[in-house]
Amino acid sequence: MKVKLEWLKELVDLEGIEVEEIVNKLSLYATEVEYASKIVDATNLVVGYVKECKKHENSDRLSVCQVDVGEETLQIVCGAPNVKQGQYVIVALPGATLPGGFKIKKAKLRGVESNGMICSLLELGIEKKFLDEENQTGIYTFNEPVKVGTDALQALNLADHVIELDLTPNRGDLLSMLGVAIEVSAIFNRPLNPLAFDVIKEENLGKLEVINETDNCLGYYGRVFRDVEIKPSPRWLISRLIAFGIRPINNCVDITNYILALFGQPLHAFDYDKLGSKILIRMANEGEEITTLDDVKRTLTKDDIVITDGIKPVALAGVMGGLDTEISDYTKNIVLEAAVFNSKCVRNTSTRLGLRSDSSIRFEKGVDLNRTKIALDYASYLLKKYASAKVGKACYAGIEKLDPVTIKITEAEVEKVLGIKINKTEIIEILKRLKFSVTNNLEVTVPTRRNDITIKEDLIEEIGRLYGYERLPLTLPKSASIGALTHDQALRRKMIDTLVGLGLNENITYSLVSKESNELFKLIQSNQGYDVELLMPLSQDRTHLRKTLLPSLIDCIKYSYNRKMKDIGIFEIGRVYSKNKEYYEEEHLAIAIANDYVNSLNHQIKVDFYLLKGIVEELFNKLDMEIEILPLTEKVDELHPGRSAEITLNGKRIGFLGALHPKFAKENDLDDVYVLEIILNSVYEYKYSEFKFNPIPKVPSVERDLAIVVKRDVLAGEIVKVIKNVKNTNVKEVNIFDVYTGDKVANDEKSIAINLVFETFETLTDEVINEKVDKIFKALHQEFNAELRA
Repeated sequence: MKVKLEWLKELVDLEGIEVEEIVNKLSLYATEVEYASKIVDATNLVVGYVKECKKHENSDRLSVCQVDVGEETLQIVCGAPNVKQGQYVIVALPGATLPGGFKIKKAKLRGVESNGMICSLLELGIEKKFLDEENQTGIYTFNEPVKVGTDALQALNLADHVIELDLTPNRGDLLSMLGVAIEVSAIFNRPLNPLAFDVIKEENLGKLEVINETDNCLGYYGRVFRDVEIKPSPRWLISRLIAFGIRPINNCVDITNYILALFGQPLHAFDYDKLGSKILIRMANEGEEITTLDDVKRTLTKDDIVITDGIKPVALAGVMGGLDTEISDYTKNIVLEAAVFNSKCVRNTSTRLGLRSDSSIRFEKGVDLNRTKIALDYASYLLKKYASAKVGKACYAGIEKLDPVTIKITEAEVEKVLGIKINKTEIIEILKRLKFSVTNNLEVTVPTRRNDITIKEDLIEEIGRLYGYERLPLTLPKSASIGALTHDQALRRKMIDTLVGLGLNENITYSLVSKESNELFKLIQSNQGYDVELLMPLSQDRTHLRKTLLPSLIDCIKYSYNRKMKDIGIFEIGRVYSKNKEYYEEEHLAIAIANDYVNSLNHQIKVDFYLLKGIVEELFNKLDMEIEILPLTEKVDELHPGRSAEITLNGKRIGFLGALHPKFAKENDLDDVYVLEIILNSVYEYKYSEFKFNPIPKVPSVERDLAIVVKRDVLAGEIVKVIKNVKNTNVKEVNIFDVYTGDKVANDEKSIAINLVFETFETLTDEVINEKVDKIFKALHQEFNAELRA
C-alpha cells in the first residue's frame, strides 16, 4: 500500500509532524514501513515557457529554444520531437540534479550553447508504465497556462513523499487512504478532516434494473450517468494515482481508481449504450465464456460470479470487466457499479484465471458494505465536476447493511492479556481514537471496516498496540520447568559448532525446490515416499518440498562460481519432506566443498575425497559415535563411481559422500566439488553405551609404524577393524597415514602404512612391543594375506 503524504495530510491534521516521525510511528504502532522516499528526487526544476523554437542548423533532430524561466530567458537545445513554441514545459536549470545523480551543466551541442534542459517525465524518474504514448517519447507539456518560474514539481503535485506500507494479511482496512488516515489519526491523536463534497441531485435519466440472484453478492449499486465528457484528468488526480501505483487513463477510469484508493471500494464503469438497461448478478454456467478487458477469452465455472446484461456475462465480478461494455473515447453514457462480493469466490476466480488486480485484492481482504454508498456518491460528485456528467438515481439489490460486532471487555481482562494495568479512562480514550464506539462499562462496537476484530483478544491487542508495546514491562516467562536443550537440539548444536570450527560456513536454503531437483541424489531418499507438491506455487522453481538438501547447496555453489568465487566450504542442517499415507519429515546434514578449502587455522588445502572423509570422521568423533566408510552398494548417477562411498552407523547406511560425477559437474559448470549428505534421524536415535571411567596410565604411550602390502581391493577400514579386534595388544589408536601404489609393488597390490599407538599401565619394552606388533601382523596375514613391505 503506497501512501502519498500530501493526500494523507488532506485527510488528517499532521501540521508540524515530519515525514521521519510519521514513518517511525507507523512502524512502531501500526505496520512495517517498507520505504519512504520522494516521488521525484530532483532539484532546481522550474516551469518554463517556450517563446521561440527553431531547428538546429547542424542537426535535423535538435531544436534551439528560447525559454522564459521567470527571471530570465534561457537558450536551450532540445532533442524532443514534440517541442513547440507556446508550450509550458519543465526546465532543469544549470546546477540541477536529476534522478540517478545526473547533473545539468551549461554545454555546447553541435556548436550551439545550451543553458539547461527541457525535461520529460521519464527523465524525472516517473516509470514508463504510468505514462501515455506521447509522454513516453517526448517532453512533458502542461495543458493549461502555469505561472512561469514556479517550482515545476509543485505545479505537477509531485513535490512530495510516498510511504509504502508492508501490510499483514489481516489489515485489509489499511488498503485505503481513509483507513490509513484513521490509523495515523489514532497514533498521533490528531483529528480527521471530513471529506468535503456536494450531495448530487439525482435525476431520472432512464431505466436501470438491478437483479441479484446469488448470495455471493452481498450488495450491488448501479447508477446511470449521461452526457459524460471523456478527457484527461486534472493534474492533482494524476499525481495521486501515480504515487499510488496506478496508471492514469482518462477522467472516468481515473475517478473509479481514485475511489478505490480513497475508500478501498472497487468500482467498475460500463458503457450504458452497450450494456442496456438490465443488470443481473448470478453464478456463471459451467463452460460459459467471456472476453475480458485484456482481450482474452476465458472459460468460466459454476464457482465464478458474473455480472450479466440479463443474458450474457459482461464482467467477472470483483476481478475484471468485459470487453463488450468497455468505456471508450466515444462513450457518452455510463453505468457505475459499486458492489461487495464474497471474498472467497473472488479469490478462487482470480487465482484460477491468473487475474489478480487491485480490485480483487481488496475484495479478497473484505470490502465494507456500509461504506459502499458513500463511495458511489463521492464518485458521482467527481464525475459531475470533472466529466460534466448528469447523475441518475442509484439502483440497489442486496442486504441493507452489515451489523457491527459488539465485544465487552473488562480492565482485568486487559491486564491479564497484556500483563500491565491500564485504567478504564485510557482504554476508552484509545478505542475512541480508533473510531470505535465504547460505553463506560467497556462495551465496544467495532466498525464494519475492521473485519479482523472478532474476539476479545483482538480488541485487547488494539489497546496494547496504541498504548505502546515499548511501554509494556520486560518480564521473563514463568515456568515450573528448568530450561534445557533436548537431546536432538544438543546434538544439532554440537554438529554446527564442530563444522564451523572446521572452517565450514552454515547455509540456510529454501525448503521449496523444482520437481527436477527432487529427482537428484535418490540414494538418500530410499526410505522416503512420494513428492509433496504445492497446490499454488509462486514459480516453477518452487513447486515441491525438497527430499534432499544437496541440490540447493549445489545451486549455492553455482551462484558463487558465476561470481568468480570457487573456494567453497558450506553445510546445511535442515528438514526434508515426503508422503506415503501420511506426511513425513526427517532432518538431514549436507556438506559441499570445492577447489581450495581453508580450515580454521587458515591453512589452504586442495579438496579431495580424503579431506571430506576426514571432516565427517572428525564430526562423529566429536559426537562419540563410530562410523564406517564403505564402498557404495548402489549406483548414484550424480557421484563419481571411483571417488564415492557410503556412511554406515551400527551397520545401517545413513548417507554417502563423494565427488560429483564429471558429466553432472560439466552440465552444471562445476569442477572439483565434493559432497556429503547424512540422515540425522539415525544419528539422533543412536544408543550410547554406558561410559566407564578408565584410570589414566602413569607411563607414556608408545608408537610403532607398520607397512604392509595387500591386494588393492582390501579396504583400509577393514584393516583398522581387524587391528582393533586383536585381543591383548593394548592398541589405543590406529591411524593410516599413507597408501602407495606404484612400481615398488605389484600392479594388483598396494602398500599401506599404519601408525599404532600402544598404551598400558606397565612400562613397554621393545621386546613386549615387538610381540604385540607380531600378533597384529599375524592377524592381518591370516585375514588379508598381508606381507611386510621390504
